[in-house]
Amino acid sequence: MLALVLAMLLCVALGAGVVGYVMIEARREGRGDFWTPEGEELIAGVRRTGERVRSRGEQRYADAREASAPVSRRDEDMRVDDTRGEGDDRDELRTAS
Repeated sequence: MLALVLAMLLCVALGAGVVGYVMIEARREGRGDFWTPEGEELIAGVRRTGERVRSRGEQRYADAREASAPVSRRDEDMRVDDTRGEGDDRDELRTAS
């Protein structure tokens, strides 16, 4: 088991070394700029799409909540009012009005 853990740590260390080497070489060649104009436009488009999806989701949530409101009120009306005294032996359901 120890050999397996050590082998995994070695693989992670080698992978991190390769990523670091490639990053340093790319920066030396002038490719260190992460955001190109095309990349910035892509990110802006993703943000716009995310905002549209979020607003549409909020609207649908509000619609669903509004549509389910009568069901929730009906459920509350059907709940049992358990305010009987200890001496009350009648088995009747009292609904909240």
